[in-house]
Amino acid sequence: SSLSTSISLSKRIAAAPQISKSGNVNILEKGDDNIRELVAYLPYLFEFAAYEYTPNNAIGQYEGLAAILLAMEHLNTGNGTIVPELNGINETCPLKFTTDSFDTMLQQRVAVDHIITMTDRNRTQGLSPTAILGAASSGISIPTSIISGLRGFPQISAISTSAALDDKSQYKLFGRTIPNDDGTAVPLIEKLSSWNVKYLAVIHSDDPYGNAFVDGIRGVAQRDAPDLR
Repeated sequence: SSLSTSISLSKRIAAAPQISKSGNVNILEKGDDNIRELVAYLPYLFEFAAYEYTPNNAIGQYEGLAAILLAMEHLNTGNGTIVPELNGINETCPLKFTTDSFDTMLQQRVAVDHIITMTDRNRTQGLSPTAILGAASSGISIPTSIISGLRGFPQISAISTSAALDDKSQYKLFGRTIPNDDGTAVPLIEKLSSWNVKYLAVIHSDDPYGNAFVDGIRGVAQRDAPDLR
């Protein structure tokens, strides 16, 4: 199996007689021989179901989880077939990587409850996050990243684009691998201008993502396309 190392690591975690912490790194005590294993735990927040447990079948949800699992397998085994720089990294980096997925159900209450539980440094059972992956919706990342930041856990999203999350006074340890809504609005306005579009209306959701996206479009249009109404 291409995930055999990750599966084996999960079994060792379940069987570990003791798990201690050093900062945001987990230390597995492996029996009486005093052998230790350092584990970076990166829990994944995403909406696999919507309200009232309706399955969310958008393929991106499962592609994202599959990509995370494959990346961790390559980190744990030093497999450089996709990222050449990872070749042999398992021989020089002592960390092993693992994850669990947590369904936010697109609800702030559910997501915040997950974050409060997993970032409780007084917990004696289970792994403590090294960093947190997600969420997808900016409306979920905004409240969860305040809590994770206050408790000293970085949170990284590949999808949340609200410009509000750029405020480091509020979201101290939040990062993302995608431009904010102001950045994504630039090519949209450029394309509309190239088509000589003069009027634009945006139908959007009344939530942090939708409102921030509209603000981004409005700001870029006023700056780069003053004739657009």
